[in-house]
Amino acid sequence: MVRQIDPARLPPGTYLNTGATANRALRVNRLCYDLKEPGNRAAFEADAEAQMALYDLEPEDRQLIRERDWLGLVKRGANVFPLLRLSHLCGDGLAGTGAQMRGETLEQYLATRQAKGS
Repeated sequence: MVRQIDPARLPPGTYLNTGATANRALRVNRLCYDLKEPGNRAAFEADAEAQMALYDLEPEDRQLIRERDWLGLVKRGANVFPLLRLSHLCGDGLAGTGAQMRGETLEQYLATRQAKGS
């Protein structure tokens, strides 16, 4: 039996990551993955443009990084797990990234999270 995914029937907020989108985001994913190394994090903080050039990122990916548009990068095929390294380095962290991806302020996002200890 062949199972096919109908992109028109995906739940809202679901972005299909195909081979084409994964290939398009390979350089972004590699940049993000390589941020596990302190030297790469320092180099990005010192000159983000040079680091993006080093990875030969596409202009649209560079602009999305400049704008801290994490959801835009996911839609282009970036993997959210290494992308969190970049968002954290840029000061957003997990909660800030989640809020941005949902189109909410950090305060709105945190209000929807389970209260500590409950």
